[in-house]
Amino acid sequence: MSLREESFNVILAELLTERGLKALGEVILRKRRRRPEPDVLIELNGVRIVIEGKKPGMWESLVKQCEKRLDDNVCDLCVMVEYADVKLDTLMPSQLDVKNALLRGKFNVGFLSYVDRVGLDKWLGITRKLEKYAGVSFNDLLTYLMSAYSRVVKEDIIGPVIERMSEVLDEFAERVSTEVNVERLKEVLELKERREG
Repeated sequence: MSLREESFNVILAELLTERGLKALGEVILRKRRRRPEPDVLIELNGVRIVIEGKKPGMWESLVKQCEKRLDDNVCDLCVMVEYADVKLDTLMPSQLDVKNALLRGKFNVGFLSYVDRVGLDKWLGITRKLEKYAGVSFNDLLTYLMSAYSRVVKEDIIGPVIERMSEVLDEFAERVSTEVNVERLKEVLELKERREG
């Protein structure tokens, strides 16, 4: 017997809830006539995390789905989980069998955040690389998830942009200052010198 991804996703959400996370599987969100349907939704200290889960061989589909979730502002962090090696030991598995298979299973895991999608590479000249980890256990999945959450929360995206804008403005001001006739500028702007007395 084979199971649908949705079964794995719901049990994964249940396992995450047992570990203290506020997770819900196969959610339907209503946003302006659209219905995003993330596989697992986690709310962690105000940060919305979506987990998209797929069977083996669907990695590219996971990446595209996570990019869409971020572009549609469904989440701040999207976790891609490929159920790489999740084996069920019985012919007629129960929910408990699926839960145990996930706990023993291995996953390919990747992370995308809003920082990866806003195009900071244009400002900073740094190309961000997709994080992907292969053969990850369930406990390691939790560790990577919390690590990615910490990076998203601590990420300073405004500072580098302000710094780059400052550099561009300074360069512009320097170029303009060498080519501007100050006396002519005063005349055009009708600026008069102060008279003392």
